Amino acid sequence: MELIAFSKKQTLWVFVIIYLFAIFIGSLIVLYGVKNNHDIILTTLVSTVAMTIIIFFFSNILKNASIYDPYWSVIPIVIVIEWILIYKNLSLNVILMLVAVLVWGIRLTLNWWKNWSGFKHQDWRYTQLHDQAPKVYFLTNFFGIHMIPTLVVYIQLINAHDIMLYQGISPIFVIGFILSLSAAIIQFIADKQMYEFRLIHQNAKSCIDEGLWKYSRHPNYLGELTFWVGIYIMYFSHARVINLNIVYPILMISLFLFISIPLMEKKLANRPGYDEYKQNVSMLLPFRKKSSK
Repeated sequence: MELIAFSKKQTLWVFVIIYLFAIFIGSLIVLYGVKNNHDIILTTLVSTVAMTIIIFFFSNILKNASIYDPYWSVIPIVIVIEWILIYKNLSLNVILMLVAVLVWGIRLTLNWWKNWSGFKHQDWRYTQLHDQAPKVYFLTNFFGIHMIPTLVVYIQLINAHDIMLYQGISPIFVIGFILSLSAAIIQFIADKQMYEFRLIHQNAKSCIDEGLWKYSRHPNYLGELTFWVGIYIMYFSHARVINLNIVYPILMISLFLFISIPLMEKKLANRPGYDEYKQNVSMLLPFRKKSSK
């Protein structure tokens, strides 16, 4: 429940203040690390962990774990810009990578705000975790809701960091860039279609089978994964070697395949027609409809 009856616009200022404070502390840590010649990757890791702890602190004060939700799309932009300033690298490949991150992050943040209704709202998964084990929710909240997602996203950003160690572009880089931009477009279309579907059907627990959702049960997740694969391909276009960096997008894909998607499908299992929908529509990749038996 809300501690204070904030309007939606007022909650925006609360978010701005909390996140600016977290970014300020995180930036101080990065500046200290740069000044003392500490490893940039490790310094930024400490910074992002510190920012997450600050967000976690305020989410507990406001009794709403969804205070963390914008972190996923806002902080990666901040981190990438910090790295660009540190390396002073504005070559074409870095600019294009930044454009991809900006398009992805801004779109995702605007979609979050579009669906945000105020502090009375909390992601259903967080509430479910609380209700399943209230006695350990403090730890579940800290590690499961805040820290693990932070670390998963940060790991993805290492590929963005390593792109800055190179200059120039190649056809493979362009493919990665197009994939990342296409991912944001896929997410935009999928989220728009879902938003309009919900407006029409509102409280009815019906199953969307329109637009992109006609070919993939989770096109928004497909877009998210495609974005990070695109970032990796941009990195690979320079490195031209299979190394540890390929593990990062694989971890993200595993997170969605084994946690996010199963949780969502379990929630939707009781909706009318969802069993038939699952039989006819691919889980992730937009294959043609399967033949119903």
